[in-house]
Amino acid sequence: MRQALSAFFFSVLTAGAMLLAAPAPVQAQQPADDRERLLAAQSATLGVAVRAVPGAGSANSLGRRREGSGVLVSLPGAPDGLVLTIGYLVLEAESVELITRDQRRLPGQVVAYDFVNGLGLVKPLVPLAGIRPVPVATAASLSAGDLMLFVAGGSPQQAGVVRLMDRRAFTGYWEYHLESALYTSPPLGNHSGAGLFNTRGELVGVGNLLMADVMPEGDPRQLAGNLFVPVDTLQPVLAELVRTGAHPQAKRPWLGVNAMQLGSRVRITRVTAGSPADAAGLRPGHWVAAVDGQPVLSLESFYKQVWAHGLGTGDIRLTVREGERERELQLPARDRSESVARPQGI
Repeated sequence: MRQALSAFFFSVLTAGAMLLAAPAPVQAQQPADDRERLLAAQSATLGVAVRAVPGAGSANSLGRRREGSGVLVSLPGAPDGLVLTIGYLVLEAESVELITRDQRRLPGQVVAYDFVNGLGLVKPLVPLAGIRPVPVATAASLSAGDLMLFVAGGSPQQAGVVRLMDRRAFTGYWEYHLESALYTSPPLGNHSGAGLFNTRGELVGVGNLLMADVMPEGDPRQLAGNLFVPVDTLQPVLAELVRTGAHPQAKRPWLGVNAMQLGSRVRITRVTAGSPADAAGLRPGHWVAAVDGQPVLSLESFYKQVWAHGLGTGDIRLTVREGERERELQLPARDRSESVARPQGI
């Protein structure tokens, strides 16, 4: 079945069509090294099953039990045998299980959570016998229109061909921003932590979101797909992540809000209970006019202005509008990690 799936991938890649999970005959003319690299990518993509700690704040939106994927990777400057996944799967994790293609369930431990880029690193607590880490590659060399392979772990494992539709910045409503994200289509439902591989079987991205539209900005056409976090974001901070478990830029203010952009205006849509925003009286429906006296013109600028305030520099001055009324709120500059629940012991 592995050889059939790999050969089918190559035939579909040449044709530029979608790979389905149906078997196909092995084509002898396919290079053995290419086939082995793609088989290795499939083998290295694992299921990730997580149970969050009791009382985890993230359980309200993500649930206490979560399932997705992760990829066993070889990262320059880091010990081999780490599983790279999307961060929200392992946020506030009490226990982690890694699920192999043959359905072995092996324990893992979260060693790093990247609040900035939204990635997570998990260390297997027992050897993953017979599974080789896959190399990573830069996404900078990718171009719109390139065909790539996605693999999602778990049961059953899914694999297919997607096309890169765009590379551009992304700002999430939950105080999140990527300077460059990968947008692919057709859409993959089982996207959380899925691996995005180039034709050499190298990992270039990690699955993050299902998107209603992945076409370039300004393109009148609309096409559903997925957003992947480029692996490139990891390399500059990898040593610090492995050493401390956190991104070096993660020490920045967190408000505890969801927000959306409407035209050039930013509206608060949700406030987390017990957050700095909640304590200051920020409420859903407020329009954000300024941060520390500087006008807010987009969701991206809103979050970047908050982060630029820094920690240990006094309260953040947030000017908000409610109807015709405008007022200034004082929000304590608090580190996001202070509100994250952690397991006891390992």
